[in-house]
Amino acid sequence: MVSLKESIDDKYGEKEEESDDFGFIVFVSCSPEAKRGMLPPLMTLNDYNIEYFGDFSDFSSKVRHIRELDLTDNLLSDWSEVANILESFKSLVFLNLSNNMLTEPLDNANSQVHEKLDNANLAMEKLVLNGNNVNWDTVVNLVKKMPKLDELHLSTNNLGDPGNVALEHNALRFLYLSCNPINNFCSVSMNFVSGCSSLEFLSLAECPVYQLPEVNELPNLPKRFRSLNVSTTKINTWAEVEKLRKFPGLDELRIQGCPFLDEYTAHEKRMMLIARLPNVKAMNGGSPITSTEREDAERAFIRHFLDVSEDQRPGRFDELVGVHGLLDPLVNVDLRPEMNVKISVYHKDECREESISVMQSVKQFKQMLQGFFNIAPANMRLWYYDQEMTKIAGPEEMKFANKELYTYNVIDGDYFVVDEKAQLRVLTGSPRANSMVFGSVSPTGNTSSTARIRRKSSESSFPPNPRQRRKSSGRTSPGRTSPRPFSNTGKTGLFTPSSPSAKTPQVRNLFGNSNVRNPVDQHYGEFFHSKVFRDDNSG
Repeated sequence: MVSLKESIDDKYGEKEEESDDFGFIVFVSCSPEAKRGMLPPLMTLNDYNIEYFGDFSDFSSKVRHIRELDLTDNLLSDWSEVANILESFKSLVFLNLSNNMLTEPLDNANSQVHEKLDNANLAMEKLVLNGNNVNWDTVVNLVKKMPKLDELHLSTNNLGDPGNVALEHNALRFLYLSCNPINNFCSVSMNFVSGCSSLEFLSLAECPVYQLPEVNELPNLPKRFRSLNVSTTKINTWAEVEKLRKFPGLDELRIQGCPFLDEYTAHEKRMMLIARLPNVKAMNGGSPITSTEREDAERAFIRHFLDVSEDQRPGRFDELVGVHGLLDPLVNVDLRPEMNVKISVYHKDECREESISVMQSVKQFKQMLQGFFNIAPANMRLWYYDQEMTKIAGPEEMKFANKELYTYNVIDGDYFVVDEKAQLRVLTGSPRANSMVFGSVSPTGNTSSTARIRRKSSESSFPPNPRQRRKSSGRTSPGRTSPRPFSNTGKTGLFTPSSPSAKTPQVRNLFGNSNVRNPVDQHYGEFFHSKVFRDDNSG
């Protein structure tokens, strides 16, 4: 059997004989208690299998200053052991005994326990007894010994309706009864809530409560009572919820997980609750309800019941109509873009009318067009023609592969123009077989003299003697050409060849000998647009 004293020694005692040194860094507390060699004022001993109190005869002076003690998930089963703890820890204000085995009743037969509790002069402010299966008599007898108790937790104790058991306490402000088989709110309110004059908060979350107190019973509630939690209960009608309007002083409410709220969205739930409960100032732990939010909720409430017959409208409807008037229903405007649009696609002399999804990307659209025109997406240029914006800014080239079509605001009647990029000739074989490397190809398939000279120069070997220089042949190097003399005309300010027979320098490119590209190839988009979309005045 493990005692509380042994557990404190094990966790907080000084260990002078340590045979193993693992090289750990030890952080020493600088609190006044640690400097005096005392135990910390807050002690946590969860799941230490503690069954009894132990011998504190030589240890009581070391625990007199401890204010908080957490003994969750231990094996305490006798109330006399709890009385020993309360009697020895003189300064204790918080005690957590959750999930122990305190199932035995604490009644008047336990005179020894009552005597210890009476002599202890308890300063307890917060007591947690969750998960112990204590009964109502035990709770009443224990709480009476704690005149300064401020907060009491009794969740998950299999507590039913209190019946005739009553509790009177002038200091208790917070009472937690969650997860107990309590189904009669009136019994709790009459026997427990009404007897605690300072009570501010009550939690009945996850209890099978289906009915709230009647209006004639509400004056018995404490005047300071302001917060209530009835989430995940069996309250299933709005009529029960509207009883909360009459609770004196209630301004904070938690109500979630009830069956009658399942048909609404989270926003609608909040709006409906705010509209029905004008006295509540905070809902479900959210931010305080502003005047603007309340007005919006009340207006939405009126519009929600406009199409409902008068005999089925709640009484709150007429109240709000008197404040805001009978409102007109809002127009339902769907601002979502059309998923599918009908467009036209042009390529050269071909035109296709298609229905496409605007949720696809430009890359996916080009892959679809590849099946129509047999043009690879990498070699495709695509222009988008907006029916209105094209008149002002012209077409827009669709360059971004991952951009969705709906971001272009594509609508019915818009069209697209598909163009093909100019392809480069792929060079294969040996350098001698492909004479396009330097210069243009002659009609006979031979390269120009410049290309031949440059190739010979590159293929020539070095002379045997590296120091021996090759004599100049008098020819101009293929890489260097003598500049032609130019003369200023003096009229246009441009330089022209001085010789009348001088030829205009040819612009060579990788696409052939011609100096000027085909105008159709050079300005394909403009040429094709004028060809397909002729002006009305062209006849």
